[in-house]
Amino acid sequence: MPLYGTFDITQSPARLPTLPNLDTEAWALPKAEMMQLLMEVPRSSTEGLLPKAMHPALPSYVALAVTRYADSPVGPFNLAMLRLGSRAGAHPRGFLLGAVASTDAAALELRARWGIPVQAGEVKFLRRHDRVTGSVRLEGQTILDCALVDPQPVAGSDVQYINWVTAANAPLDGTTQPMLIQIDPKYTFHKAERGKPQVNAFDAAAWNAPTIELSDPIVGTCCTVDTDLPRIRFVMDPLKPVFQGTRRIRESRADE
Repeated sequence: MPLYGTFDITQSPARLPTLPNLDTEAWALPKAEMMQLLMEVPRSSTEGLLPKAMHPALPSYVALAVTRYADSPVGPFNLAMLRLGSRAGAHPRGFLLGAVASTDAAALELRARWGIPVQAGEVKFLRRHDRVTGSVRLEGQTILDCALVDPQPVAGSDVQYINWVTAANAPLDGTTQPMLIQIDPKYTFHKAERGKPQVNAFDAAAWNAPTIELSDPIVGTCCTVDTDLPRIRFVMDPLKPVFQGTRRIRESRADE
């Protein structure tokens, strides 16, 4: 029997971002610098965090990502995210637990356009000769301090970034309702590096994941990519298996 999440997002819709529609325009995000650290977590620490429609990853892990977007429709900004490793049917996905953007404008647009559970705070991304560092502060408190240590060049084809899923309220068939939204950026690699993840500070509660406990590092990458935030193509019923509850909003990325 497949395992499913236990989180019923329909019981707390007021906590979710709300989209005015599902027809947001795509954002082109050229030359983004993206650090992603994969960390194992005890399976017991993820209970209650994954929606019922999705499957937990085995072994359990989270992705800590800190990205510097040098160019966007709302100007330069940095974005930090925590995603829980999971699957939608047979497809690997990262379920968004929490996010912090470095500008109010970016936080507002990311919530309203894609339903990303983001708030504004201080997000720093810094390259040094022997590491790439990321840090996040909210209300004067450090909630993340992490690094990719001793980065070594690899081919972009050696790096895999999986699609994201977020929980949000959005109008569908005339009713605004809780749903899962797939966010599937594309990536053109200019530079890719791989190294060891290092996490010096992590406040799980500040990332809407109070039970998460970081365990062993898996792998870290830092890449310079041309990427995007695309138009929404798929939404999912949060209570049904995705093979039953997935709905296509538009046919393909070509519709952009």
